[in-house]
Amino acid sequence: MNQNDLHFSSCRELPYIDYYQGAAAKKQSIAVEVMTPLYLDGQRISTLISSPEDIDVLAVGYCLAEEKIPAGRKLAGVCLHDGAAWVTTETGTARAVEKPPFVPITAEKLCSYGGLLDSLSTAHHASHGVHEGALVQGDEVLVYTEDIGRHNVLDRLRGFVELQHIDVSQAVLVFSGRVPQSVIKKIHGLGVRFLASRALPTSLGVSLAEQYQITLACGLRPDSFKIFAHPERILL
Repeated sequence: MNQNDLHFSSCRELPYIDYYQGAAAKKQSIAVEVMTPLYLDGQRISTLISSPEDIDVLAVGYCLAEEKIPAGRKLAGVCLHDGAAWVTTETGTARAVEKPPFVPITAEKLCSYGGLLDSLSTAHHASHGVHEGALVQGDEVLVYTEDIGRHNVLDRLRGFVELQHIDVSQAVLVFSGRVPQSVIKKIHGLGVRFLASRALPTSLGVSLAEQYQITLACGLRPDSFKIFAHPERILL
């Protein structure tokens, strides 16, 4: 596993008063949260509320996922300065890539991803305040990231895929959060055809996964999972 493909969130110890049959002064690791203005071609379009790492990657992923880049233009670059994220575009269109058929994975391989996020995340165990996501293929973690927001995790993955030209045609996205329709939309935009989450989906999430032909396995554990959509990509 390449450590450069693992992107962790910051925590900070803060004092608090703990009460359990009496009061005691203690310290707790808390996830760090920041606000970053986002500009697209010089115009402010949003404020990113997120973990503080890799804001440039998040900015790119957000602009792509939320379809902020106008038709007829494509990503040109991104930078951070003056406490803000600045995304620029240029004339052109993103190149369409034809995806090969997805090679099914075994149920045993899928279960092997059930403890993956817990094995990687320090911030989650310390603060219980971050979501996690990883793109994996076989035994390889293509990229792993964390954020205080589950949608931010997906936008960060979108940014890494765009900036590092990661091939996701055979990737499984292992995710910590629940799966409503908004998450499925971001998965579809990312080009991933297989989502495995520790949490459960909503009814609209399942319906949209069926529509977008996304394999949806939830309640993922090291020994079990529940398939809600497109089981044909899993060898049971």
